[in-house]
Amino acid sequence: MKALTHTYKMIAALLIVCGASLPFAHASQDNSASTIKVSVSEFQFDTPYVEQAASTSADASKQSEKHKQRTALVSTNNQSYSPSSYVYTSEFWIYDSWVTFDRDIDYDGYYSGFTVEFDADTYFSSARVYAVLYLGRDGLYDAIHVSSEFNIYGEDASDSFVIESTLLSGFPPSEYDVLVEIYDAHSDELLAYSDSYDDADLAYLSLESDNHEYIYEDTVVIVEEHGGSTGVFAILALLLATLYLKSKKSHTLN
Repeated sequence: MKALTHTYKMIAALLIVCGASLPFAHASQDNSASTIKVSVSEFQFDTPYVEQAASTSADASKQSEKHKQRTALVSTNNQSYSPSSYVYTSEFWIYDSWVTFDRDIDYDGYYSGFTVEFDADTYFSSARVYAVLYLGRDGLYDAIHVSSEFNIYGEDASDSFVIESTLLSGFPPSEYDVLVEIYDAHSDELLAYSDSYDDADLAYLSLESDNHEYIYEDTVVIVEEHGGSTGVFAILALLLATLYLKSKKSHTLN
């Protein structure tokens, strides 16, 4: 038995030296896995959304700085939310929201890509607003995107806004809820919101960030033999022959 164990160890070592390998699964390593990183695209009226260009370079700079400040504010002010904590105007509301799943590399049922579409309406003929999109568990939400400023038109159903997100890091596999907030683009006043309490489409989404997706790979090993050298199979045959002779000798002595 000792000889058998020793020989198996030798065979295993030989396979490692020769580079032999079996199919394996691995997760991409991300040293900042706890840091939330998200890639986002925006759409409205079935086309990629491009925010209205500022008339002057000064206005463009001001607009860019305003967006940075909004993003910084929500990113550092994440907290527990409940519907009762909101104060908003009845002149704005989110009529409906929809979620679709886009990306599940390892087919484990947890998606790293998803799309949220929402139809915000207003009592007025039109209004300029922006949205903040959150993901959360157990009532604690993290902001993942502050949208560009966009227009909504009364109760028009065709002006829904679409945020297509790919979670890059910061979200382990779990069931997440979505929270959507609508703000006034001029005053930054909260106008309306929608969450898992009033829209079931925003509840219990099976999500994970991209660094938790597993990729299955097959490693193909090519062993080259050169003149005057012994191939791997010849070495294995010698080891098996040695095992047989030792086993026979032990049997004879007994």
